[in-house]
Amino acid sequence: MIINSFDTVSAKSNDTINNRCDKYNLQVEFRPSYGFIITHHPEMQYFRAHFPMFEFSIQNVTYGRSYYQKSFNYPAFGITFLYSDLGNMPEIGCVYAIYPFLRFNLLKSRKNELNFKFGIGPGYLTKIYDAQENPKNTFIGAHVNATIHLSLEYNRFITDRLSLSAFIGFTHCSNGARRTPNNGINMAHAGISTKYFIHEPKERLPQKDVERPKTSFYVAFLYIIKDIDEYTGYDDYFSVYNIQAYYMWRLTKVSKLGVGCDLVYDMTDREVLKFKGIEFNDFEILRTGINVSYEFCFDDTSFFIVAGTHLSGKDLSEGYLYQKICAKQNLTKHFFITCALTTHFGWADFFTMGAGFRIN
Repeated sequence: MIINSFDTVSAKSNDTINNRCDKYNLQVEFRPSYGFIITHHPEMQYFRAHFPMFEFSIQNVTYGRSYYQKSFNYPAFGITFLYSDLGNMPEIGCVYAIYPFLRFNLLKSRKNELNFKFGIGPGYLTKIYDAQENPKNTFIGAHVNATIHLSLEYNRFITDRLSLSAFIGFTHCSNGARRTPNNGINMAHAGISTKYFIHEPKERLPQKDVERPKTSFYVAFLYIIKDIDEYTGYDDYFSVYNIQAYYMWRLTKVSKLGVGCDLVYDMTDREVLKFKGIEFNDFEILRTGINVSYEFCFDDTSFFIVAGTHLSGKDLSEGYLYQKICAKQNLTKHFFITCALTTHFGWADFFTMGAGFRIN
């Protein structure tokens, strides 16, 4: 009886695991490539080496389980592990990264695909700037960085489960101005890859219409620390506080358009104004801004593109106009976590992380 009971429990557990695994359409991918560092600053001409890069990915190819999948032509999402020795140069060392990604089908037939891949996640660079020991590395100031990857890929199916690809890509590493120097490393690379479905690919499911709220309101609080060595020297860190709010109107099942506002209290502005000899009070440090935003929705995950202008702030030396790239992950119906990179026409100001709540 005990043995039979154990067998019954084991069978139910196996059925549960199999049912969960059956939801996914998993592929594995190995992607070697060859590339070089884009020397976007004159002092980087010294680092013009060519080098290999290796990526291993696991991805789930969607087939219609959620409402957004058909609208985006059944994209894939997954995670990539990346490594490169960056040409074995002692000043910059190696890069390791792990980043979640989305892969969109721009064009698709039974045997051929044209895909666009976008990913962002943490990376680790083994060598950083040091005024005494590593003065030539003037573009990476911290070991931990954000890694951003973009690539365009042609994919050809050899069998139903095996495919080969050729691609060109761009990978960027920087720390979002958390610590300077922060010119970042930009890598251009091209290569081939092979993908393989772990199980037989799944047939696409018929779509069901899902009623979605027409409007939404988000409020979030974000925080980070950063330094500004050109004014205070290394090992001085300052807080950045950001409150952001958005009112969004749904355009389609997978997109929203909205307006928003920002309140930013950046403690580094105090140091800049002190250095320049400009008088100020604490209230004048507060930067206010208004913006327009566009949101791409993928179930509980969404991405924002934001463009805005500052209305006030004592130190606006980076300019009145600003841009943001944001990610939002819903944890419950009304609570989410978020992160945002704020830039001024490509120059990174700060990268913040936080949490917020949603109405509707």
